[in-house]
Amino acid sequence: MKILVGGSWVTVCCALLTALWSVPQYLHTGTVILSSHPLFVVLFLFPAQIGVPVCLLVALNAMSLLFRRQLTTNPRRYIAGGQILSVALLIICALLLVLPPAFGREFIAMALAFQVGQVVVAFGLVLHLLRRRRFRRDTERAEWN
Repeated sequence: MKILVGGSWVTVCCALLTALWSVPQYLHTGTVILSSHPLFVVLFLFPAQIGVPVCLLVALNAMSLLFRRQLTTNPRRYIAGGQILSVALLIICALLLVLPPAFGREFIAMALAFQVGQVVVAFGLVLHLLRRRRFRRDTERAEWN
């Protein structure tokens, strides 16, 4: 469980940084460009190089937890599902790049695919935090009584 939750914090932070670079460009120009701008390295290149491999690791862990039936709560299911969705979208984008009719828009999809799944992961992490907070509050009440 520590790999699932801890790795998900890393991937969500990386996806947020890459979104700060790619989403405004996509909304403004309809494309995501690679740039020599210093922020490109900080906001896109490094977070993608860290976030995608960690996402692969966490998705493998999520598949393992799924097969062992250890995803018992909804927050864990959202986190695992979002990681698996991220990897599936990245694989689809990579396959589209290899196919003969590739036309270049696959790079845009690849930049945004990682972020789509991470929105689901972030939702799961928020639910996880709320659940932990509620559990702590109930434990403290029980200690006082």
